[in-house]
Amino acid sequence: MSIITAKGKQAKESLNKKVEKIDFKKLYIRLKDGESCRVRLLSAEDYCEYFAHASYANGIYTQPCIKPVGEKCALCEASDTKTKGFDGLYAKKRYLFAFPDLDMGAIRLFDATKGQAQQLIASIEQYCDDLDGLAFIFKRTGNKVDTNYSLSPIIRLNDADKEKFAKFNGMTIEPEFYESGLQPRNRTHQIAQLIQARFPASQLFTAEEIKESQAQIDEWETTKNGGVGVKPI
Repeated sequence: MSIITAKGKQAKESLNKKVEKIDFKKLYIRLKDGESCRVRLLSAEDYCEYFAHASYANGIYTQPCIKPVGEKCALCEASDTKTKGFDGLYAKKRYLFAFPDLDMGAIRLFDATKGQAQQLIASIEQYCDDLDGLAFIFKRTGNKVDTNYSLSPIIRLNDADKEKFAKFNGMTIEPEFYESGLQPRNRTHQIAQLIQARFPASQLFTAEEIKESQAQIDEWETTKNGGVGVKPI
């Protein structure tokens, strides 16, 4: 592993490359109970696995574990303490599926739990020999722990929909696309989240880490309340 990421011509190209801001609301498919969208599949293996932390009761929303990339993960450490209310914060397997959305005209991501992924993969494998000509209704039913997602084949497409379908012919999903949809937090951000969730951070992290994380919280509060010099009421 090297800290040098590019050299010479490649470095110049990287320097001049326009950085596009990702609109995560458009990138991710998020459906409510009964809602659906029309998608196609480019292959039977357009999904990947990653480890994530989440504790909605504590305001810590789904985010990648940073231990797999060699970083010290504060959320793993907090979970390992078995502190009441935080013992369920351990990293769990989640799965990202890449679906071309026919009506939006873009490839989008769906973030699934292990159980949801098993159901989707079973459907994908059932129709794997017909993916070149088959579109699907991707639908959500239920709420909370009873939430399910299904893929149901669309038997016929009209001419306009066939054009939408054909737009994605020949495309492939690269690993970088999945990476672009993940938002790992650094250690300082993780500790800041734990402090906000009232985890006994001083018992686990250093004074310097606490100081840096508190500064991060102050920055968030300043931004939330309108900018520099504006203090929360």
